[in-house]
Amino acid sequence: MTTEPVDIIVVTRDRFSTFARCLDAVYDHTQLSFNLFVVAGAVDHRTEDQLRRLQAVKGNVRLLLEERHLTQADARNLGLVQARSRYCVVLENDTMVHDNWLAPMLECMWEQGAAAVMPLIFWYRGLHAAGCAFEEVDVNGRRELRHHILYGDIRRKRIGYPESHCILIDRHRLDGDALFDDVEPLDVDLGLTLRKRGLSVFLEPRAKATYAAPPPLELRDIPLCKRRWDASAWKARNDAFMKKWDVHYDAARKLASYRRQELKLGLARWYETPLTVALSNLAFGSANRLLSVVRGTPSDQDLRQ
Repeated sequence: MTTEPVDIIVVTRDRFSTFARCLDAVYDHTQLSFNLFVVAGAVDHRTEDQLRRLQAVKGNVRLLLEERHLTQADARNLGLVQARSRYCVVLENDTMVHDNWLAPMLECMWEQGAAAVMPLIFWYRGLHAAGCAFEEVDVNGRRELRHHILYGDIRRKRIGYPESHCILIDRHRLDGDALFDDVEPLDVDLGLTLRKRGLSVFLEPRAKATYAAPPPLELRDIPLCKRRWDASAWKARNDAFMKKWDVHYDAARKLASYRRQELKLGLARWYETPLTVALSNLAFGSANRLLSVVRGTPSDQDLRQ
């Protein structure tokens, strides 16, 4: 077991309001020594106050708060530039780690010589991801990239890429700190980058974390959530991804997902008040129910009942 503290880099996904739960889980369930780096851009005053109070109480917290909004890649790279330990975890702030999550991932990394390791990821429906895979196929002379999340065969195994919710990285096996490129899908890009360098990614099922998908949203979350689910911005980054890897990527389903999120946020986009935040949260469920009627599938709210 390493005696060097692990650097845990916590970045935002689409909300500020989940910071408290995420960071509480890190402190409650991490038995190994660690340093905490919190990376966020354009945070509201309430979130900044919460983070600074945590920093005042804990002796191992460094806040990397930027005035500008940060892309997913920017936030991760900013944390990696400031980190100093060989082993770094990139953790999204709506993901809650479980007891004894970190040691198994480190053991997997040492025993397998992996450059990156991910835990089992759960969410309110049950298992969310047991690894991820991609493949390149020839379609009428064109290289097409396909990827999917794995759910079965829950054992330690080599995978194509790690889900972005929680990733352990060995910085000594990487070239420099700017590991993440501002393209989409970000996690698939990471897997392709590691493969190009001859490095491996593993799933360690003894390590577990839970992704807390929205709703609910709070008022302070809306500007960040709107930027996170900007379909036009995602398409531009996806175009850059295809150019970078010289592949075709069928983005129709992903774009549809982003546009659904924009629909759910429609009310709050114009009226950022406590009432419309509640209505926006209701819209999340209403939009899902509407889509479930069209598709004949259960909605998120139906699954929670």
